[in-house]
Amino acid sequence: MAISDKRLIEHGFPCHQVGAETQRERGASSALPPLYFLHVWWARRPLTPSRAAVLASLLPADYPPDLFLRRLGIEKVVALVHGRPWTLTGSLLNLITVNEQGEEVLQVDDRVLRALERENRQRAENRELMARLKAKNPALSQDPVLLRWEEESQSLPEPGWGAGLKVERLPADPAWFKELMAMAGMVGLRVPNLYGYERAFASLIKPERNSFVIYDPTAGGGSIPFEALRLGYQVIANELNPVAVVILFATLDHPAKFGPNLINDIGKWGNLLLTELDKQISDYFPRVGPLPTSESIILRNHLEKCPEYFTQFNKEEVTT
Repeated sequence: MAISDKRLIEHGFPCHQVGAETQRERGASSALPPLYFLHVWWARRPLTPSRAAVLASLLPADYPPDLFLRRLGIEKVVALVHGRPWTLTGSLLNLITVNEQGEEVLQVDDRVLRALERENRQRAENRELMARLKAKNPALSQDPVLLRWEEESQSLPEPGWGAGLKVERLPADPAWFKELMAMAGMVGLRVPNLYGYERAFASLIKPERNSFVIYDPTAGGGSIPFEALRLGYQVIANELNPVAVVILFATLDHPAKFGPNLINDIGKWGNLLLTELDKQISDYFPRVGPLPTSESIILRNHLEKCPEYFTQFNKEEVTT
């Protein structure tokens, strides 16, 4: 019997965007989710593609790719200033309100105007950086990646005080920014962060209750069932490795069973463990020590303009 029930993962899956966001997730170790540090796992699946694989396996093939990206957390919030898009980040997101028509708006006040001034200064710096890119490689002048950045770096007009700027939530484009970074890197320049949103794995997801049950027979460290739970699905996770089983209980079962109060117990027993470690092994493995030579050189170069801080920061705490 022919099976014609195609899923999104089989037809129209936005691999380039999910791949770019996955690279971003793995690119900065300090920003990795806590799941990565619970135990070193040799086949740890990044959370972004795990979420994408679960969701795309259940959504129909004709599901809108833009909406799919937004459900993954690859979403930016844009205010329209006389028709020109302005990506909102940080504290500006807290200023968004909903009007009587149910539309999201950003009410212009002194805080918004100051933020708009900062945005226009950054856009002016972007245009200077583009000029340097073109000077180093004139062929880039007609590159569509750079042309798009040029268009998005035009100055924003000033709205009137008290105006309500229409707000839209749109799919972001990490693949475009990945190309831009690579282009700048080829000529030795760095561009500012233009993602326009926090890493997707950290986005809060509104779970959707349904009757689906996700079964992972070889769950390992649990990235796939973890993301399935965040999406609102019921989960059955199986694993033979006893270390992985402990990780699964710690990340899937116990938080759901005991809730936020579990944090206090983890803190209590974690501090007790550190205290006992200090008593027994501090003579051999001190908790605080100087940075490795290679890292201290990087630190010294970074603090070139304020070397007096080198001693303060030339240390690492191995238990944090």
